[in-house]
Amino acid sequence: MLRLCKTTRKMTRMFRTMPVLALLLLLVGPQLAQAIRVKDIAYLRGARENRLIGYGLVVGLDGTGDSPDSLLARKPLQNALERMGININPKEMKGRSIAGVLVTATMTPFAKAGSHLDVVVDSLGDSTSLRGGTLMLTMLNGPNQVVYATAQGPITGIPKGIERALPGQDAAVLAEEAQQNSYKVNPRSSLVPTKGRVVGGALVEREINLNLNTRARIYINLKHSDFTTAFRLAKMINRELGDGSARAKDAGAVEVSIPDSYLGQTVELISKIENLEITPDAVAKVVVDERNGTIVMGKDVRISPIAISHGSMSIQIKGPASQPAPAQPAAPGQAPAPAPAPTDTEATALALTESPTVILFKGEVDLKEVVDGLNKIGASPQDLVQVLKIIKTSGALHADLEIR
Repeated sequence: MLRLCKTTRKMTRMFRTMPVLALLLLLVGPQLAQAIRVKDIAYLRGARENRLIGYGLVVGLDGTGDSPDSLLARKPLQNALERMGININPKEMKGRSIAGVLVTATMTPFAKAGSHLDVVVDSLGDSTSLRGGTLMLTMLNGPNQVVYATAQGPITGIPKGIERALPGQDAAVLAEEAQQNSYKVNPRSSLVPTKGRVVGGALVEREINLNLNTRARIYINLKHSDFTTAFRLAKMINRELGDGSARAKDAGAVEVSIPDSYLGQTVELISKIENLEITPDAVAKVVVDERNGTIVMGKDVRISPIAISHGSMSIQIKGPASQPAPAQPAAPGQAPAPAPAPTDTEATALALTESPTVILFKGEVDLKEVVDGLNKIGASPQDLVQVLKIIKTSGALHADLEIR
């Protein structure tokens, strides 16, 4: 029976510490696969996305467009009709079948004339829904006011079944019509579908010239600036292409001179560089999500000597010259227990005292050892969150702590 009780207590403690064990796997995981491709942490300067914007009209709406008093749709439509040879007064345009919209798109790097892009359409006037409408031909400009693409097509991506009563409409009558047509009426304006998409609706008309084969040098920009990573990347490129081929300009860019053997073949050179494997460096950081107790940290997070008391836990992190933890008081009638003698194996920096709630860390330790020690006493992730806050507030945690 005694053995069964001990086994039950061990299993209970094991299940309680499973979240912390999962955290330890996150700590060990990055150490197993450190080298990654250059293309995953860097990009070629100039090869970036470009934002396009334009103003257009959506037609064919079933009474959910802009009101007749809104000139955002009436005046542009009048101008469009005049270009087609039709002269009409905006006051003669009745109904709510048109809407003025803002059209945006993202032009991918090296997009060629004739390529298709997705566009996003947002209502600018008092339209209540863009569902079922069609975007008229719209010019999409870059920041330099040059037309790079044209957009046109049916609006998609608007959820069906969300409508609201228009000004002057009886909500009860609309609700009855909605019930007959099997859709819902929602009076909250925040749910009105006035944002949609035109999949493949933009056609690239002008290319962004980026001739790589005529360049004498290229620049590789890091997605996350870091001096150590930039130095490692330059050193790796020099090892592949020859000394003097690359040098780190700063923490975010590496300059690469095109070797004579790659003149006119810059694309081949970039392909070779971006497939090199490198071990990036980064600032130590701990991310904590208090809502679900998730904690993610790197292997370089360290803690200076400190003593912490939290609830039933007492943690001591001492310097390299610290003495072993004192022995616990002996029971009446018994001889006091001798202090544990130091051994050669104490270089691991972790030692447990006789009390199950006291942990002693010797020397400046890695945060992984703290988590391992908390795991030994059955601490929960919530306890670890509070301990991390205390350590960061005291200035002993040498890492950025981000709490979400």
